[in-house]
Amino acid sequence: MKKINILILSFLMLLTLNSCEKSSGDSLNIYNVGEYLDLDLIDEFEQEYGVSVNYTTFDSNETAITKMQSDSYDLVVLSDYAVEQASVNDMIKPIDWSRIEGFNQNMLVSSLYGILNDLKEEENGFDFLKYSVPYFFGKVGICYDKNKVSEEDILEGFKILHNEKYDGQVAYYDSSRDGFMVAYKELGYSMNTTSLSETEEAFSWIKEIRKTVNCAFKTDELLSEMPDGKYAISLMYSGDAIYSMMEENDDVDLDFYVPNCGTNFFCDGMVIPSTVKNEDLAYKFISFMLRHDNAKANSIYVGYSSPIESVYNELVMPGEEFEDYKDYYIVNYNKGLDEIYRFNPQMTVILNDYWIKLKLS
Repeated sequence: MKKINILILSFLMLLTLNSCEKSSGDSLNIYNVGEYLDLDLIDEFEQEYGVSVNYTTFDSNETAITKMQSDSYDLVVLSDYAVEQASVNDMIKPIDWSRIEGFNQNMLVSSLYGILNDLKEEENGFDFLKYSVPYFFGKVGICYDKNKVSEEDILEGFKILHNEKYDGQVAYYDSSRDGFMVAYKELGYSMNTTSLSETEEAFSWIKEIRKTVNCAFKTDELLSEMPDGKYAISLMYSGDAIYSMMEENDDVDLDFYVPNCGTNFFCDGMVIPSTVKNEDLAYKFISFMLRHDNAKANSIYVGYSSPIESVYNELVMPGEEFEDYKDYYIVNYNKGLDEIYRFNPQMTVILNDYWIKLKLS
């Protein structure tokens, strides 16, 4: 009996030790922008691996970069230019693709892979895939209510934002980066320009929006306000536009248009911070999110285009979730006009200063 008691006691002590080890070491700290992940997948990951996930969110890449300098995370989702910024500042580690289970770069959407490779090869290029695993991608365009906006008007492209007919009915994305991108492209300039004269001209173009249509500056609120019909026109990311169209009220008829003058092509990615504490688990989570079924569920939940070719193609097939939204889910790249935003610390300061002036005017 004593031997049995000793065995039982030993077994209980072992369980306690394992429990302590799991609670102290087997946890994953993820940092992501809000509403950008199906939380059911976190529950499934925790159950599959017997770990806990601490999931926190941010409202902008700028907030994330600042927070990463003081807090420790195992995995962060950043936009392309923020990935570049983090790499320049040695805030993230290169991705070891051999540690990602069941996935390789050849399984990415072929057009996306080509665009990212072009980014690497261009003058002063950046190797996005060296530091990041693609998460979602898309373009910036105009979401509009067809009940309020004519086809003739929307074909004006970004010039529609100067149309006084829509006074009080326009929402402009509250971001110096995206805000100036629209003006630069409409004026025929690169969104990555460093010209102060072109930037001053773009600033005047944006001020005209304020003067003509008295636009409202918005961000994530648009995910509810556009489906509710609060605005006739809004600058919006393609994935958010798809989500809004799927959630629209019966008296709202939303559509999405990308102007021919060019726009911002973006790719968000999963990165591993230099301060990572549980790198093995971070790679397990990346591998988990890249599984076909999980990537598909996440794309359906968020509305953005999956970077995985098999998921990307499947979701627009007959009977699939985005069959009716194929024209928006499939991201066409207008080479020579569409651009990926590049990190430039000097221009970031300049644009932010202009943006403050704009909102105070």
